[in-house]
Amino acid sequence: MRLETRVLLLGFVASIAASACGSVLGGPGQDAGQDGGKAACRTLDQATCRTRSDCAVGTCSLCNGSSGFAGCYDPLHDTGPECPALAIACPAPCSILDETSCKQRADCVARSCPDCNGGSSFLGCSTLTDAIIACPAIACPVPCGQVTTKDECEVRPDCHSVFVDPHNCACAALGCCAQFSRCADGDKATCQPPAGVACGAAPPYCESPYVVSYTSTCYEGCVQSKDCMPAG
Repeated sequence: MRLETRVLLLGFVASIAASACGSVLGGPGQDAGQDGGKAACRTLDQATCRTRSDCAVGTCSLCNGSSGFAGCYDPLHDTGPECPALAIACPAPCSILDETSCKQRADCVARSCPDCNGGSSFLGCSTLTDAIIACPAIACPVPCGQVTTKDECEVRPDCHSVFVDPHNCACAALGCCAQFSRCADGDKATCQPPAGVACGAAPPYCESPYVVSYTSTCYEGCVQSKDCMPAG
């Protein structure tokens, strides 16, 4: 009887031990099943990372002022990704560049506006997507040939007055018969004859202080000596 009781007790202890051991061994397997086998945050792309409440999206600033995806991480256990800010040499903004530097950049456009001389002047540098800046309104002077008075022609730094002397006046002073004829281009007149006057016209009559002036191929008329271009 005692032997049977001892065997029963040993069997009961062994059963309890086996049960306890089985629960310990089964624990990790059960935890893994509950965890669902989630991938580590650092292996995820941006879209997947945003769907995980236990992960955070890391970003780094870009040269254009926006930000880019730098990696996914676990904010409870990891630090965010390191941004290579010091390793990025961002180009200067287009808006601060001069005309020459702007034209050397493929991502910039040199904007210009027409000037009064048929050319253009640099307005500024902008990106390819910036709105086009309207050119400022400018009041261009009328061409010299459209100026009708001597006084108006004389104040223009880009024009000179041309005179004609009919040589039929009764006045005694030299040059008193010269009359304003027109306003010509250029601050100074060419008073030295060119290599050859090919127009076949007769030289104009000019009395001091007026002298004969020339175009590239013919006579221009009489001009005041003060308006002559220096010789040489």
